[in-house]
Amino acid sequence: MKSFRLPRVLSSFVFFSAALAAVVAAGPLQAGEVVNRILVHVNSRIITQSQFDARIDQTVHESGPPPNAAKGEEMKKSVMEELVNEALLEDRAKELDLVTSDAEIEDQIKRLKEQNKVTTDEDFAKGLAQSGLTIDGLRDQLRRTVTLQRVVGREVNSKVDLSDDALRIIYEREKETWRVPEKAHLAEILVSNGDDQARAARRAKEASDLVKGGAKFEAVVKEYSDGGTKAKGGDLGLVVRGELTAEIDKVVFSLPVGTVSDPIGTKFGWHLVKVIEKVPVSYKPFPEVKAQLLKREQDTQFQKKLAEYLDKLKREAVIRVSPEGQSYYTPPAGVVMPAPVLSRTAAPAGKKKK
Repeated sequence: MKSFRLPRVLSSFVFFSAALAAVVAAGPLQAGEVVNRILVHVNSRIITQSQFDARIDQTVHESGPPPNAAKGEEMKKSVMEELVNEALLEDRAKELDLVTSDAEIEDQIKRLKEQNKVTTDEDFAKGLAQSGLTIDGLRDQLRRTVTLQRVVGREVNSKVDLSDDALRIIYEREKETWRVPEKAHLAEILVSNGDDQARAARRAKEASDLVKGGAKFEAVVKEYSDGGTKAKGGDLGLVVRGELTAEIDKVVFSLPVGTVSDPIGTKFGWHLVKVIEKVPVSYKPFPEVKAQLLKREQDTQFQKKLAEYLDKLKREAVIRVSPEGQSYYTPPAGVVMPAPVLSRTAAPAGKKKK
């Protein structure tokens, strides 16, 4: 039986950063856990070598091994940052007295069974075993996941303003982003150069004189045009400013509606262009771009506020790093780190070192 696709730590929290969204191969960061050595103290919590190694293994399993040593070092720093952030959030959850009930955990487990189409507890246990988990281990991870979600929802997501009023202000501020260029409905007579450019120029002047003399444009198209629009009376349809060659574009968007240009020479031949209609510059309306704005702001606003919040927690925390962990963790700018702690083995839970 294959292993389950387990939920990532914060997958159900829609705006939470991917960096904090890892399902934890290592368990919660708790003081007194049985591990080999302590790399970082985050207030009263610890990050151990085994937790760090387990998260590295998980990251490699999910994303593949780094392509070179430099990328490997970047990955280790990113992993340590995740672990420190999670420890800070767990501390904050404790301060806020945020808890997750057993009923919520069982509801999460029910959803997981449904997602993996598992109908019996025995099959569920087997699937968990393939993922290196027990049912109790899964409950612990889910409890931690929901608790972290709750902290971020209360402290960060609630401060992200995605109301219509806020989005409209952004829309107005960035209105040029939604600019729809000027358009013109055009028709043309194209006299191609062929093998005799002088003859083409003469024919273009003849066509121009006929139009200026009052001949119907469509009739002149039928007699003189070599263009692919000849069968449609020369109709080019709506054209956006900048879509045509520079020589034509410059002329036609300066002409009044209903007028025909003098012959305009290009590498294709000679063009007489009639301006049938003009559509002025406009802007996509707010309702049309609202969904796009909302999606962008969900990402950018949340990520910005989350980064600010985590930075604040770091500045208020006491974070001590062992010599072995210093190459993987960089404090925020301007923060002076306390003296490093000596690396040591963490004591088993409930026991004191002698």
